[in-house]
Amino acid sequence: TEKEGRLRIVEADGRLSEPLGGVPEVDDGGQGGLLDVALDPEFASNQLVYLSYSEPGDGGAGTAVARGKLSGDRLDAVEVIWRQQPKLGSGQHFGSRLVFLPDETLIVTLGDRNTREYIPDMKAQIGKLVRINRDGSIPEDNPFVSDDAYSPDIYSLGHRNVQGATLNPETGALWTVQHGSRGGGEINIP
Repeated sequence: TEKEGRLRIVEADGRLSEPLGGVPEVDDGGQGGLLDVALDPEFASNQLVYLSYSEPGDGGAGTAVARGKLSGDRLDAVEVIWRQQPKLGSGQHFGSRLVFLPDETLIVTLGDRNTREYIPDMKAQIGKLVRINRDGSIPEDNPFVSDDAYSPDIYSLGHRNVQGATLNPETGALWTVQHGSRGGGEINIP
């Protein structure tokens, strides 16, 4: 991914393709842009690619997740499957790593957007990790799915700016890297 909104394929020998077509419109202001890419767990058979990016809209930009089918030099049938609420004018702290868990649900990391007022709002996804199914629907076993005080997609709370996420290869546990102020980063196991 390239921040400005270009998606390219890197060949085994290091050659870069021309930018792929079909990528959604990206707001690349501040720390926003085309943020991450992940292949569907069944990519070999379905060629589905997932993108997280800062999506422009009313009120500013918000992280969105879209998926499309890789067809040669473009993504086809691109659809937005999830949108962060609310969109904000701040151009900072989008976070936005994509990680498929062993159960093939998708984690989306979301920064606090440098607007602390939304962190205690459990209906807003600001400063949270969300967990969605591959089609964007909400897993029935999410931690807060049955509590009307929370957005049902929330998986974990209280994150500043998660810019790294992966699965531990031995345990399958999700590990995240959160960038802290004044050099105080941390590793979390949500």
